[in-house]
Amino acid sequence: MDNFFKAALSVGGLGTVGAAIFFGLYKDWLALDIFTKLSADQTFIIMLVFLGLVFLSLIVLVIAYILKGININSAKATNNSVAIINDKK
Repeated sequence: MDNFFKAALSVGGLGTVGAAIFFGLYKDWLALDIFTKLSADQTFIIMLVFLGLVFLSLIVLVIAYILKGININSAKATNNSVAIINDKK
């Protein structure tokens, strides 16, 4: 799979990788039986909702990855005492 993404990046760039991921996510999704009962407009709206949810989860994962690298100095005091953080170097 890594070779595929390397080849896709070298041939078509990010658009090709995005199209491959989109196809990988939705190739069996549109073949479900429920879509025969829905109109074309309803199918399009559902597809847009799920596409939005995929991109929203991507944004959440990127933000979580960025926040994971941030060090937050915190201290917890017990017995009603004061916690002091001394981070001067």
